[in-house]
Amino acid sequence: MRRMIGAAVCTVLATTALAVLPAGAADHLDAPIVKKDGRTDINDVFVFNSQRSDRVVLAVTVNPIAGVQSPETFAPNTPYVFEIDTDGDATTDRQIGIVFSPADRKGEQAYGVMGPGFYAVGRTDENVFVRDIATNRQVGKVRADEFDDPFFFDLNAFKNGLQFCPGGTGTNFFAGLNVTAIVLEIPKSAITDGASTTGVWARTVDNNWKTIDRMGRPAINTVFNQTDADKDAFNAGLPVDDQADFRANVVGTLLSLGNDQATADSLADFLLPDILTVDLAKPTAFPNGRALSDDVIDTELGLITGGAVPSDCVDNDNTFRRQFPYLATDN
Repeated sequence: MRRMIGAAVCTVLATTALAVLPAGAADHLDAPIVKKDGRTDINDVFVFNSQRSDRVVLAVTVNPIAGVQSPETFAPNTPYVFEIDTDGDATTDRQIGIVFSPADRKGEQAYGVMGPGFYAVGRTDENVFVRDIATNRQVGKVRADEFDDPFFFDLNAFKNGLQFCPGGTGTNFFAGLNVTAIVLEIPKSAITDGASTTGVWARTVDNNWKTIDRMGRPAINTVFNQTDADKDAFNAGLPVDDQADFRANVVGTLLSLGNDQATADSLADFLLPDILTVDLAKPTAFPNGRALSDDVIDTELGLITGGAVPSDCVDNDNTFRRQFPYLATDN
């Protein structure tokens, strides 16, 4: 896959409040290394059933605060990879890789997609057909473009000691902000191996195939690893090693939030490894996969605080599209 992927084909306002995005977002700017280039910073990962019963949607967003904090393009010759675990052992069984060319004068990029049994070649800012390798038949779509950031969260309230819902309402820090995203709609069979349950995470990697950033579920690295060294080490690691390498951090954070030992241990068993699992035979809603409209913050707040903090009282600021590419248009 490495060989096939390889063959496929402004930071401003530095003194404003947007210049440094504080910890607490899903995975935006979660570690020192990814802050060097927003194009390789994975913000969110989504997996959900498409409008077609035989297809699934995989999406990854990068470039937090695109156009202000980060560029509006994808890193050229730097693979973006969806890792697929079809048998529940937290290791890669299948890969989907996307590689971009440098941007032209208009800011557009050519790119190639290579996955299990399919490929696509096209340009950013347009819907591109995904085709079966054997038959060249159209089996899906892909779009790489700028969109409204689908993440919603009262980040300032989080920083203020979890003082959510002042007066019964919250403020979405991410309202009006953009990201760039890769959205794939492909056959379900491409990410499953007979069973309907599968695991997905996304990575960005450098030219030496070393991981720059990785993410499955929202906010795992951001919330549970407290030091910069641990955050970078987490991104560079493999999900199969998460329990051994980072369980102590997760349990310690959960205990500090008021959970007892048994609850902290049980939650650590669920939260690690950092893989977004989904049973595609059932409706996709977090934590069974992740749809765009899922309020993952409310779910996770209630989970890690034992229901003491059930919500940040924030809804998404934009309307998601019913059809491909599903994400809302950029601002």
